[in-house]
Amino acid sequence: MTIQHTLRLSLLFGALAFAACDDGREDFERFVAEEEAREAAEAAAAAAAAPAEEAPTITLAPREVAEMGVTISIPEDARTLAASAASTTFSKPLPGGLHELNVQVRGYGAADLAAASADATMLGGSVAESETLEDGRQLVVLAPRGVLQQVIVYTSERSASCTGPRAELERLREMCGSLQPSS
Repeated sequence: MTIQHTLRLSLLFGALAFAACDDGREDFERFVAEEEAREAAEAAAAAAAAPAEEAPTITLAPREVAEMGVTISIPEDARTLAASAASTTFSKPLPGGLHELNVQVRGYGAADLAAASADATMLGGSVAESETLEDGRQLVVLAPRGVLQQVIVYTSERSASCTGPRAELERLREMCGSLQPSS
């Protein structure tokens, strides 16, 4: 046990002694609130002093999804999680192990922006942005859910859903925006 822990325990026992008295409850509650505030301030200072993580270097490379007849740019070292005639899913874990970039190519598309928006929100969520791209594809960006962001691009026959941290929105747009029929 460190000296710091010993001091905290002695302070806590002292506060408990005050709490044993009828009028000590307020002192005890104030002590606990001050202790929690001090610990929160220490944690914030430690986080601010920690070296900032560098943004991961992720190189995108075109990958043909033969089952779907499309090509899409995904992280070079992404692994295939599942592949079938109906959908293929790729994943690239990000440093720290908490987040990843996911790309799912699906065997259905959307004829227009209304159909794309309806499909994108079928399981909940709301559309933050949507547009028809110059080549007739539909782009739908869903409102963030917590720390996660989702971008979906639709052709008339296929779609790609790209999910990852909100900070990766531009990369998600780039990945899903690269969805094209194979040559």
